[in-house]
Amino acid sequence: MAYNLKEVVANKPARFTSGHRMCAGCGAPVVGRMVLRALKNEDHAVICNATGCMEVSTFIYPYTSWTDSFIHTAFENAGATLSGVEAAYKAMKRQNKLSGTTTKFIAFGGDRRNI
Repeated sequence: MAYNLKEVVANKPARFTSGHRMCAGCGAPVVGRMVLRALKNEDHAVICNATGCMEVSTFIYPYTSWTDSFIHTAFENAGATLSGVEAAYKAMKRQNKLSGTTTKFIAFGGDRRNI
């Protein structure tokens, strides 16, 4: 199945909105926006972001560029944080405490190259 990028950009909402404070020309916002556009419209997402440019430039309290749930975590544990959230989500689903929505768990980490 072909993936028509123009159609996706035109028809799917941006879950990572404009107005962030990332540098002009930075590729991280484009990547984040396109990763989230790959989700189905009815899906809910939980995004976990380790400390870095993408985190500190997109979530400056009380403002955020993220339209889905967002968790800021330390440098080294974005995967561990998100896997714990996903485990809690699955446990709540088994206990019938959550219904209806499909939730996707996405971690962003390492948005800068260390030299």
